[in-house]
Amino acid sequence: MTFIGTIPVNEADRELGQAYDTLQQAFGMVPGIFQSMSLRPDLLQPLTLFVKRLMVEDHALRRSTKELLAAYVSQLNSCAY
Repeated sequence: MTFIGTIPVNEADRELGQAYDTLQQAFGMVPGIFQSMSLRPDLLQPLTLFVKRLMVEDHALRRSTKELLAAYVSQLNSCAY
């Protein structure tokens, strides 16, 4: 059940659609945490770029290493997400 109004992927307009496309390419889906920001694509767009550069692109660490670290920190914090 959704408590926050969201715009589904198949109903996204141009700006929101671009953000959703970036997330689809990065994660193979649009995670719900990002869909919760769908009513403000002007804020979602820079966030998707930030996440892509931080977590997806390889820089000092490979993506797999960053994801492993994120999962470990989530476990330490008892975070189910």
